[in-house]
Amino acid sequence: MPSITKKKSVAGALHREVGFLDLFAILAPDWPLYQQAFERVTRNTAFIRGAECQRFEEAFAEWALPGSQVLGCANGTDALRLAIRALGLKAGDEAIVPAMTFFATVEPLVELGLVPRLVDVEEGTWLMDLKQLERAVGPKTKLIVPVHLYGQSPQMDRIREVADGHNCFVLEDAAQAQGALWKGKPVGYWGDVATFSFFPGKNLGAFGDAGALLSKNADIVARARALSNHGGAQKYQHDEFGYNSRLDNLQAAFLNIKLNRIDEWNAKRRQVALWYSQYLADIPYLSLPVENINAESVYHLYVVLVEDRPRFQEFLAKRGVQTGVHYPKAIHQQPAVLRYFGDLGNFPNAEKVAAHGVSLPMGPTLSEEDVFYVSEVIREYYEAK
Repeated sequence: MPSITKKKSVAGALHREVGFLDLFAILAPDWPLYQQAFERVTRNTAFIRGAECQRFEEAFAEWALPGSQVLGCANGTDALRLAIRALGLKAGDEAIVPAMTFFATVEPLVELGLVPRLVDVEEGTWLMDLKQLERAVGPKTKLIVPVHLYGQSPQMDRIREVADGHNCFVLEDAAQAQGALWKGKPVGYWGDVATFSFFPGKNLGAFGDAGALLSKNADIVARARALSNHGGAQKYQHDEFGYNSRLDNLQAAFLNIKLNRIDEWNAKRRQVALWYSQYLADIPYLSLPVENINAESVYHLYVVLVEDRPRFQEFLAKRGVQTGVHYPKAIHQQPAVLRYFGDLGNFPNAEKVAAHGVSLPMGPTLSEEDVFYVSEVIREYYEAK
């Protein structure tokens, strides 16, 4: 037990500030390297794709899934958009998506004319419910989009089986799951293509927006690369209408530095999650996240369920503990979805985590003392009720 237990009162004599994610503390050990990278790229005036970008694409492919290819692009949403186009999907095709995910998972689907078919998530893991997936697949289904929500992979082998049985593509939304495993295989292994976000708060984050697409199929990556460059593989030759979505060379330079730390950071996140699970295990009325026995989560987020979320968050905030909500509305509850599609049905587990989920502080710089303090504040909250 950390030395913090010697204090008599969490709320009184003991007060500790625990931020949700300390980005600067993550960056600080390598700050001189980031400064050198900035100097190198700016002096060479190589800002859009280039040596750093190529180096990152090759290094990330080797780290994430040896034998794959990677395309760096402007952000994780564009990675999804490029992947959908590169798979050759067309307007009217149905895509099965979990009802609990970030809005960006469905945004490019609707933009490109695909029809999202929502399925609920499993309680505890909050990942795609396989029974509902099997019931939802139909003759118009051409794509299944499993989301590695909060850093944990769903049952990817079974999802692959369902897709193969119905001649569907699998697009893995791995925006929150760089390095996560299912049955010992990394994200991207089971799908036709996987997409990643390097938003600054992700396990592997840039200094701004950035994303990537990964596939074992070189043709998918080649088409996505052309699409990301205004639809042309060659300069000033545009074979189709595409996008301007290229990874900045400077962001790639920063990501090359951070890639050397990702295994260390993911291991620390798993340790932080283990501390939470140990210290919070005996607190009644608090639902902890469930890690599937076949999964290795990288814990982008550690989400608990509480009954009165506003009161819980306010109590923790007054004691210096910063929390978040991911996400306060399920996909079928979003105003844009309701206006466009109307009522898509009931998804009680997605609605449950949307209404009651709280993301506790999580990151590789948290100490056991930090986690213990957060846990003691939560314990005090329930004892005061």
